[in-house]
Amino acid sequence: MKSKILIVDDEKLMRVSLEDKLIKEGYAVTSLSNAMEGLRVLQSENFDAVITDVRLPKMDGIEFLREIKKTSPDTVVIIMTAYGSIENAVIAMKEGAYDYVTKPFSLEELMIKLQKALKHKDVVAENLLLKQQILSQYGHHNMIGKSAAMKYVFEIINAVSHRDTTVLIQGESGTGKELTAGAIHYTSNRKDGPFIKLSCAALNKEILESELFGHEKGAFTGAVKMRRGRFELADGGTIFLDDVDDIPLEMQVKLLRVLQEREFERVGGEDALSVNVRVICATKKDLKKLVQEGGFREDLYYRLHVVIIHLPPLRERREDIPLLVNYFMKKYASQQRFAVHSISQEALHVLSEYHWPGNIRELENAIEHAIAFCTTDMIMPKDLPENLREEATPSGLFSIELSTIDSLDLQETLSEAERKLLVWAYQKTSGNQVRMSEILRIPRTTLQNKLVKYNISKTNIRATEQA
Repeated sequence: MKSKILIVDDEKLMRVSLEDKLIKEGYAVTSLSNAMEGLRVLQSENFDAVITDVRLPKMDGIEFLREIKKTSPDTVVIIMTAYGSIENAVIAMKEGAYDYVTKPFSLEELMIKLQKALKHKDVVAENLLLKQQILSQYGHHNMIGKSAAMKYVFEIINAVSHRDTTVLIQGESGTGKELTAGAIHYTSNRKDGPFIKLSCAALNKEILESELFGHEKGAFTGAVKMRRGRFELADGGTIFLDDVDDIPLEMQVKLLRVLQEREFERVGGEDALSVNVRVICATKKDLKKLVQEGGFREDLYYRLHVVIIHLPPLRERREDIPLLVNYFMKKYASQQRFAVHSISQEALHVLSEYHWPGNIRELENAIEHAIAFCTTDMIMPKDLPENLREEATPSGLFSIELSTIDSLDLQETLSEAERKLLVWAYQKTSGNQVRMSEILRIPRTTLQNKLVKYNISKTNIRATEQA
């Protein structure tokens, strides 16, 4: 099927020349002299690309571009601008143009840019389709996973979303706590209401109280007017409180009151305000342990401890890594206008073996980095962040040629392999036991016992190397 191209230029000679060239190249072409006509045509027909001049009567090319993005956001736009007016091209790119050409230009130059633009459009459409397929098969409101742990998370979300039960989401940083809260809200009967989010971390008592409950004019220095808090803004919807463990003890009693009675006062106010709100909280800490240490109110803990959703760290759901990689790869390839279609098995192995202390957020950043440095249509190990490549499990550190032997001592062989891996980790980390336990993925106490067992130390390793 021919790609449909719309040309808009008030210079008849330029317009006719472009039309003739595009028709010869096999495109279906419509050419017009002004943007107003162009908009009318775009409202009734779908075009793959628009080539427009910046200087047009009645409506200039930049305003035309803005209207195109409102009317037909999937249509790619190439801007023609006069020499010496590069600032117009910069503005156009910021407004969503795919590319620009500076007059005078050769028709071959424009054809190359048009072909790239149409290819980019096809890649974006393909990536969107693949993302939708991944989400429909393995996803739940932008949460992706096929592991047993994530399937259980999805089951809990489905079970609680249509109830107003308070939910506590537990998980390490980067595991997707905010996404989980959003999935609950947007599948609930409150989905048309507001979804208000607040991170309680690093806010002092005065700021946090005002953020949560609002304040009256003159309540404190700087309170020049009344301000509604997050609970008031969330009325009829959902409020998500991240890092709830960071709420000061004296503030926790006020949060408890809202959970129990659904009412509060603004800072400096006297009137009790009622709210109809669903509360979802999240923490990366063990609240029960905080209660025992006196850092969290026991009554608030039990009020939050109604429905618990535990989000597993990425290292405990490695079977989901290829799905997440594919999803992020399509996402950032579209954003960066680079046609990355796949990832090599070697690169995927590095990602699958890494321990991911930053969880999904770190994986997403790694894929964005890889696409930024990728020079082909396939992500290779060299494109990944250096720290991932450095910590990948070494292959070929030692090998056994089994074809030349009839038998071996299994325990002795395993011990020798274990000793070599410990030496490798010791040399790689300069003996830092915290880092050694991370890259070997064993508890530090286990590591210490093995170092003693094999008599591995800086002195012994140096002596072995010199021998």
